[in-house]
Amino acid sequence: MSQPSSPPPPAPLAQLRVLAGTLIGALVVLAVVMAPVLGLEGYPPVWVPAALGALAVAVHLLVQAVGYRVPAIAPATPESDAVAAGRAAYQTSMVLRFALCESVAMVALVAAFVVEPRTAMTYVVGGTLSLLLMAWHVWPSERLVRRVEHELDRDGGRSRLWDALTGNLDAGAVRS
Repeated sequence: MSQPSSPPPPAPLAQLRVLAGTLIGALVVLAVVMAPVLGLEGYPPVWVPAALGALAVAVHLLVQAVGYRVPAIAPATPESDAVAAGRAAYQTSMVLRFALCESVAMVALVAAFVVEPRTAMTYVVGGTLSLLLMAWHVWPSERLVRRVEHELDRDGGRSRLWDALTGNLDAGAVRS
C-alpha cells in the first residue's frame, strides 16, 4: 500500500498573503476590542479626523518615498542568489510598509484615550485610514510585487520575484 503524497507547500505569495491578512486583521480585532472599552457614543472633534487624514496622506507619501526602496540585483548575480535576495528584500519592504501604514491606527488608538470625548470612533477613523493604506501598500498583489521587482531589476539583474513568489520559476525560464 503506497503512502498518499503530501500536498505541495503553498507558494510563497500565499504565505505572504496570510502574513498580510493576519497583520491587517489585527487592526479590525483591535477595533472590536475598543468598542466595549470606550464605547461608540459620541464623535471626536472635527480636528481629530482631519489630523488623522493629514497623517494618512503624509504616511502615504512617506511609503511612496521609502517603502519600495530595495537593493538592486547585480547583473552577474547567480539566479538562485538573485531569487533569494529578491524574496528577502520584498518581505523586508513589506514589513516596513506595514509598520508605516499602521502608524495612523496607533496614533488614533492613543487619541481615542486622550481626546475628549473618549470614544472608539476615534480609533475607527484612524483604523479605517490604516486599512486603506495597507490595502494599497501592503497586500501582496501582482501590482505591488511587480513594482518591487522593477526596483530589484533596475541595474540589469533578474530577480524573477513574481515567478519566485507564485512558484513559477520553471515556467518563467521558458517565457524568458
